[in-house]
Amino acid sequence: MVNLLELRVSSTSDTAHQRLIVQLQHGQDDALRELYDDLSGVTYRVCLRMLGTPEDAEEALQDTFVRLADRADVYEPSRGTVKTFVLTIAHHLCLERLRTRRARPQRQQEWEDDRAFDVPAPTARDSLDEALVQSALAGLPDTDRALLEAMFFGGYTHAEITTRTGLPLGTVKSRLRRALLKLRERMLP
Repeated sequence: MVNLLELRVSSTSDTAHQRLIVQLQHGQDDALRELYDDLSGVTYRVCLRMLGTPEDAEEALQDTFVRLADRADVYEPSRGTVKTFVLTIAHHLCLERLRTRRARPQRQQEWEDDRAFDVPAPTARDSLDEALVQSALAGLPDTDRALLEAMFFGGYTHAEITTRTGLPLGTVKSRLRRALLKLRERMLP
């Protein structure tokens, strides 16, 4: 299945990211710091979009880079870019949090904007990526876009989407696949 996070075309920074991941695989902690500096902004925004609160997003961001440090040896360049690898880790961690939330509802609390650390400001490239994704999503039919958002940002499984929408499981799966392929077409040059 096509991964939404793999839809962005490779850039010149992919080579630098691959060099850093190799350094990380060899225990060079500075490489993790450089990857964090470059990818934390976009990773935080994905986590925030999925989880909804800055506090949860910051925890997921931190967990993402801890897991990256532990699992850097699993990265395979043939399967995608380092950015895709990092965003996939973040996506899976956010899904775990969302599923835990659903299994154990928690009371919402008001929090002051007291950040544990500063999240880098969006870069021009991040804004371009976001605009590209938003434009591609806007070109999809409303039902396809809603299914994609439910799966990727809502953290719902195919079965949960079936329950929420009343659509048959096979229909949900085929519409998601078709929507991902259309999205990929729109984003590739």
